[in-house]
Formats: sequence, C-alpha cells, structure tokens
Amino acid sequence: MSKNQGAALHLPKGLLIRHTQSGTPVLRLHYSADPERGPQWVEQERRKYSTQGAWDREQEIIHEAGGGERLFAGVLERWGDSIIIDSPQFRPSPHWKLIAGFDHGKANPTAALVGCVDFDGNLYMLAEYYQPGLSPRQHCQNLENLRGFVQAEVLADPSIFYQTHAQGDGSFKAISELYAEEGLANLTPAPRNNENLGMERILSHWIDLERREPALKIVCPRHKRDIQRPLYGLHNDGCPNLLWELRRARREELSSAQLVHRNPTERIVDKDNHLRDCLKYICLSLPEPARKSALMRAQEAVQGLDAATAMTRWSQIVGDGSEEEKPISLGRRGMRRR
Repeated sequence: MSKNQGAALHLPKGLLIRHTQSGTPVLRLHYSADPERGPQWVEQERRKYSTQGAWDREQEIIHEAGGGERLFAGVLERWGDSIIIDSPQFRPSPHWKLIAGFDHGKANPTAALVGCVDFDGNLYMLAEYYQPGLSPRQHCQNLENLRGFVQAEVLADPSIFYQTHAQGDGSFKAISELYAEEGLANLTPAPRNNENLGMERILSHWIDLERREPALKIVCPRHKRDIQRPLYGLHNDGCPNLLWELRRARREELSSAQLVHRNPTERIVDKDNHLRDCLKYICLSLPEPARKSALMRAQEAVQGLDAATAMTRWSQIVGDGSEEEKPISLGRRGMRRR
C-alpha cells in the first residue's frame, strides 16, 4: 500500500496510519477504536495508574509523556489529608512490626527512616534522621536516639556492604563495618534497588484512593508539613524531610532537540532522594504484615462462643503458638476471667 493509497482510505475512529521515511506503514490503534471503551471505562481504568504520565504513555500513546513529571506532588496535594497523619496523639500498636531504611551519605545527607507494618500489611512512616557531614561514629550516636531504629530490621543501600573504603593501613573496609564497629549491627542489604520499580511500588500504595484507604501513611506534624528547605537533624515526631523529597521527585525532561535523537526517558532525577531511597528499600522488600500473638488470636477467636467451646478453641490456638508467644497459664478460673 502506497502513501497515497493509505491517505485515501477512510480509517475507523482510533486507527491512524503513518509512514516511515522509507515508506513503511505504521498503524496506531487507540482504545477509542473499541466502542465499549467510552468515558466510563476511561474513568475506571485511570484509577489503576499511579500518574497521569503513565496513563498517557500507555493508553493515550503519547511516548514523550511524563518528561519532567513530578511523581508524588499531585497525589500528595490531592490526598494529603488521607496520607499524612499530623495528629500528635497517633501511637502505633506495640505489636506492629518495626522496619527501617538507611542511606549513608558523605557530602550528601545520611538518612534513616523508621516505620512499622500493621496486621493488614499497611505501612506507617513514623520518624526520620537527616544529617550531612558527620562520621559513622557521630551518626551512630544520633541514631541511638531515633525511636525504634535500633530495634528494627534496617534495610540499607547494598553499596555500603562492599569493601571500598580505604583505611590508613592500606586495607579496605565496607562502610557497614564502620557502623558495626560503633555498635550499629542491624544493617542488612536491601534485596532490590531498582529506581523506577521502587517509585512505582511506592505509588502503588496510593492508587484508587477514591475507593480505599492509603496503604502507606506518613506521620508529620502540621507545622512541618510544607517545609521549603531541609530540616536537618533527628525527628521523632514525624517525617518532614521525606515529604519534602517526595514532593520534589520528578522524571528527567528532554528538550525537543534531544528527543529527535533519543527516545523519551522514564529516568528519575538523581537529586534530593536520600529518605526517598530509604522508603524505596522498605517498599521493595515487600514487608509481611505483623503477626498477632497467640494471645491476641485466641482472644479474637473465642468472642461470642459458649464457655466450653471457647476454652477448647483457646487451648488450640495458644497451643499452636511458639513457646515465646505463649502466655503464662492462668488456670481454669483465670482463663474464664480473661
């Protein structure tokens, strides 16, 4: 089929034909070609996409869409009241599982982020550390005061476990070893470190918020919620610098001249991403929900049961728990009272 023949064809809605310089026809089929995919379908499907740029690239076939796009600013602006917890009275359950992320920096800030996972697998970011220019020893002294950090499983940048840090005697040590020598021995390499996947995993917690609650929430007092520059130091009352970084995260933008010679990029700008990296390590690790203790499971299971059935069910659940989970036996009368 020649160019003129293609141009003369009456093409259905949603179907376009263009030709390469050599005359090869290329068909472009838009979703609007399907009569069942009207405005209602678009509204429903759009909720499944984390950003407008992702929708435009995949469904609208706009290949350059997303250049310079801010990844999280829109969702935080629209759904901030659901995502951000600014109540000073918020206290997570002591039975939720602690988890943390760590990103060592030299000229850049060293960052640490502490969160927890509830029984349904929802994530809560609770506290942060954000400080440039100190040695591992000085950071360790500060991190001891970051609530929950020492007790948590800490996922760190895998690069700090390579022995690349030169010592005075000519040997090499991993940066993780320097922290371990100062007593911080709970650092483990993050299992995955892919940037684009990490950003999509974070955004996946905030999809379709018109119908469900966010699966990732961030604690931050209201007076620190919209900072314009970093607040260095220790923040046990929330995560202001994490929000600051998330609002600034964006994709690289290519000029018109660059797009002539290069494909559109989905790369994320590598700047102001230290606490964002900590959150990426946590989300990419796919943390499992906190496990309820045998006592908690037994209390839930016996509600509404008669006394004999409740005692049998109680014994079964408590008996299945591990030794460290089992409560001290209270006897028949004590069990009834509980």
